[in-house]
Amino acid sequence: MQLVESPATLGAVGDVPACALASGLSDPLVDAVVEDWGIPRPRTDELARRPSAHIVEERLELVLLIPNHSPHHLSVRIHVSGDRMLVLAEPEALEILRDAAEEADGTREAVVAMLLAAAHRGEEVLDELEDASERLEDESGGYAAAPQRRLLGRTRADLFRIQEAQAAMHRLCTPDEQLSQELSKDLHRRLRRVATEFDANRSAAARLHAMLGDLLDEQSTVVNERLTLVATIFLPLTLATGFFGMNFSWMQERTGSLAAFVLLGIVLPALATLLTLAMVRVLTRSS
Repeated sequence: MQLVESPATLGAVGDVPACALASGLSDPLVDAVVEDWGIPRPRTDELARRPSAHIVEERLELVLLIPNHSPHHLSVRIHVSGDRMLVLAEPEALEILRDAAEEADGTREAVVAMLLAAAHRGEEVLDELEDASERLEDESGGYAAAPQRRLLGRTRADLFRIQEAQAAMHRLCTPDEQLSQELSKDLHRRLRRVATEFDANRSAAARLHAMLGDLLDEQSTVVNERLTLVATIFLPLTLATGFFGMNFSWMQERTGSLAAFVLLGIVLPALATLLTLAMVRVLTRSS
């Protein structure tokens, strides 16, 4: 398939299938394609939030979401009319899809090849996230600092978004969807392979999402245990402070010496604290 990336090369397209790659509605190539190829001008330049496929007057319109290292997916909009197709996406997404479009023999085959390229990109991103998750798991043994716990939460949120997007891309490739009905039998087999890739990515994202969830739960347990330990240590101290802070005349008359201060203000709270910790340890072991 012949690729077109500027208005200057649009006139050199012959009778072979062609694909125009534009970085947005402001790209001059879009106006040239609309005028020369008769593809309706896209209505909006906003990023799509979910994958979709529609057939409008024998034209195929698709929205793909490609995982990225940023919190947001790379949105791709594809407009196919006969042997001509227009692809609107960010430059990074166009770089991912360029080889797939160039190696295809027709527009329908190019659509399937782009879907497969998006699935492979998702696999690469998930492999990197898996490595990062394993590092976070190794570094989070015991008590993790607050910034590290926030990083765990952000990574888990990214995995959830990838999981939802890959599940939607998988549904896009199922036999009941309009996209499958537009393809030949040979391309059906390739589309099933693409669906399998998306489903595997969804499963991997779900597994990593669950793993980080368990790690966050462990961190919450550690934090709660430490807070409980601190509260337990201060329980007898608070009791002693409250008792000896009462203004009883009997206490004021008999606790004015240094020995009474050391005994009642230091030794007795310390012994009460040690006794409380020993009781907590015994109860914890027995449970």
